[in-house]
Amino acid sequence: MNNEIIETMNKLGKSSYDAMKELYDINMRILSQISEQQAAYINLMMECATSQMDMVGQSKDYKDILSSQTSLINDTNEKVQGIARNTVDIMNESKDEVSAWVEKSVKEASIVVPFSKSA
Repeated sequence: MNNEIIETMNKLGKSSYDAMKELYDINMRILSQISEQQAAYINLMMECATSQMDMVGQSKDYKDILSSQTSLINDTNEKVQGIARNTVDIMNESKDEVSAWVEKSVKEASIVVPFSKSA
């Protein structure tokens, strides 16, 4: 009986370790993808600021500045929306991935037979 208990505890420990390692890998993948989106946003904002400075330096009058800024804002807005869509896609995929992980973990945990007192 003692060997059974030890063997069951070893299986439970290995199963728990594997599940946590899998969750860690999922989280690292999500973090990496979200970080890429944040970096893309920061780069976009830097490009926008640089373009605005160039625009002010090259424009001859306020009408040129206004038309150039309108174009820049529209272009930047499209790119920001693209980054936001990518982020939403990442979050939806990660929700599905974590849900699948939870279901798998619950299923594996239910396989472990609970100990009972023998009469």
